[in-house]
Amino acid sequence: MSEFDLEPAVRSRALGASALITGLAFIAYGFLPQFGGPGYESALAAGLVLPSVTALGVAFSVAGRRTSPLAGFGRGLGAGVAFSLLGLVIVLAHGLRVGFCDAVGGLELYLLGPLPGALLAGVWGAAIGLFAGRIERSGRRRAFLISGSLAAPVLGISISVGRFYTSPMVFAFDPFFGYFAGPLYDTVIDAFWTLATYRAGSLFTALAAGCLAAHFDEHLRFTGFQRPWLAGVGLFSAFASALLICNGAALGHFSTGGSIAAALGHELSSARCDVKYSSGILRRDALLFARDCDAELRADEAYFETRGPERVTAFLFANEAEKGRLMGASSTYIAKPWRREIYVQYAPYPHPVVGHELAHVVAGSFGAGPFRVSGPLGGWIPDPGRIEGVAVAASPNDNDDFTLDEWAKTLLDLALLPPLESVFRLGFLGQNSSTAYTVAGAFVSWFHAHYGAGALRRWYGGEAIEHVSGKSFSALERAWRADLSRVSVDPALLNEARVRFDRPALFGRHCPRIVDRLRGVAAQALASDDPAGARAVLATLLRLDPHQTSAKFELAACFVKEGDEGAALAAYAALARAPELAKVEQAGAREAQADIELRAGQLLAARADYDAAAELIADEDHLRTLDVKRSPANELQRRAVVDLLIGDPTLGAVFEEAAPHLAEWAILEPANGLPRYLLGKNFFGHGRFTEAAEYLDGALVRELDLPRVKREAWRTRLTLACAVADGAAKARALAVLRADSGLSVARRATVERLAQRCIAP
Repeated sequence: MSEFDLEPAVRSRALGASALITGLAFIAYGFLPQFGGPGYESALAAGLVLPSVTALGVAFSVAGRRTSPLAGFGRGLGAGVAFSLLGLVIVLAHGLRVGFCDAVGGLELYLLGPLPGALLAGVWGAAIGLFAGRIERSGRRRAFLISGSLAAPVLGISISVGRFYTSPMVFAFDPFFGYFAGPLYDTVIDAFWTLATYRAGSLFTALAAGCLAAHFDEHLRFTGFQRPWLAGVGLFSAFASALLICNGAALGHFSTGGSIAAALGHELSSARCDVKYSSGILRRDALLFARDCDAELRADEAYFETRGPERVTAFLFANEAEKGRLMGASSTYIAKPWRREIYVQYAPYPHPVVGHELAHVVAGSFGAGPFRVSGPLGGWIPDPGRIEGVAVAASPNDNDDFTLDEWAKTLLDLALLPPLESVFRLGFLGQNSSTAYTVAGAFVSWFHAHYGAGALRRWYGGEAIEHVSGKSFSALERAWRADLSRVSVDPALLNEARVRFDRPALFGRHCPRIVDRLRGVAAQALASDDPAGARAVLATLLRLDPHQTSAKFELAACFVKEGDEGAALAAYAALARAPELAKVEQAGAREAQADIELRAGQLLAARADYDAAAELIADEDHLRTLDVKRSPANELQRRAVVDLLIGDPTLGAVFEEAAPHLAEWAILEPANGLPRYLLGKNFFGHGRFTEAAEYLDGALVRELDLPRVKREAWRTRLTLACAVADGAAKARALAVLRADSGLSVARRATVERLAQRCIAP
């Protein structure tokens, strides 16, 4: 028998049982949403199944037989390949059943993830089997085979969990299961080269193990260096594997708090926040973020009526790409309450989510379990509904025109409000994310208002809500729904709600990761003035998901990029009439038509389409933009507004192009405050605080005939006063806004929250 003769392996009942388990497991999980066909989910599931099953099968097949280490090594590799191919056939069969999303990308993940993991597991199982053969008592041998075979895959997962717990990272590379991307809501995965370099280490490790096995006989006795070249290959492979492990942080295989801080390069401290920030962020902006962090921390503590940690560490990344590369969450903001850390990317002051993430950290002071969160079994099983609900309630979105109660009422009116038991459980993850966050936040806010912060802390900390409130959960839900039924909402808000909530959750979408990646590729092609390339990508996208409305809009935008505005107008007109589109989406098509008409100088036609769009929209920010777009009365005003808000078909809207026209408008119409407001608003958005203050103050002492614009000018002036610690400007803006009867309930609450957090004296 040759050293790599697999005939005994074929006859092995252990390997047959492993093959059966592999087949049944792959068949079963392939029927789960998103797990059918080659892709990230199926590769992750395969990585959890294949290594353990392979290691067990090989270990039992080797134990008790007179086998040399090299033959066992070959058997382990052969079994790993065989089981991987069996699983791949089943994965491809599921792909034929449900349709392929990205066959090539899915195969890459499979070949770089679970397949090498199965090979390593086979080698590990062979080693366990060889040593188990030296144990005489069958009971001990069986226990050793089972525990030993599972030890390496379980240890790998344990190390990944340990890294998640002890460092900022949320992703994981593992020799057995392969690659775990991290946050559920980061749908776009781009880890090919990082995984490839990681698997180069796996290859060197396996090669070193094979060379080592060749130097022992079937009695596990060292036979000497009879083939020096083989020993050299083994030593080189072991060195290369160790080198890759030592440089894992630099290669992106793992990260630590120290490695991330070193990569970011800068840090500063405020009263209670230690900020580690990217070299791509101005120190002034980092200082402003740190002060904002202090203020939001105090506000969250006031909501919960408790003291949080004395110090919090905030990692502030320059952008999504840097954040994804260093800690694994590209577009998802993250907090780790047990580490008293938050991880966010830069945004202009006031940061839109720092309060939300800090709320998680403050809630950790009364959370349970090792992760300091809420959930059954003392927090060991997280309850995403409570975890996210308290953060949404404690720190509502400051850019929202509507309250949590108003949004929840739209869900009730549209018959989309889910039962609370499906939100305050792991079922939270099966809901549309907007729905889940809104419902959880609205109920927690209601509970806080009726039972107080102390009751909320006790419920979050693990006490049964029935014990805390004295009522059953179903009774509380009925009372909450009854209160919601008395909330009145603008009918136009229902149009917004249909788009926001009446969409499938991640696991209800077809090929979400591929669709979202293609959306990004198409957007990049359009931005690069490549409409033909964008159209080809969008065609593929719509074959995968024909209901992607944004892709249909981008197809119309391709005509604009090509200069065929007649075809673009026809495409947008068809979308405006499309019955399958929600009214807000139809309004978007009318607005896109009007943009083309305004750019062409057709003021009356543009104004009519803007008016039609405005009738279907409830969002104040959007309505304010429409007010400005339909305001031009002459060529100078039209040109300035087009340059600022619509832009050239090729380059898009560029503030630097609009600024001279806005300045000319301001000079020629000295009594009109609108051009000065537009300059001030954009200077503030670009971080030019001195110029922003000058132009906003100039606008506010002139005529601002658009009420929404005037209101936003004062709100921006208040924010600016807080940013530069201008107490007089803060008091002036706050007085005007408090006296404004047109301010919505949500916006009024936003103003008061900002006033409380404001750093101005």
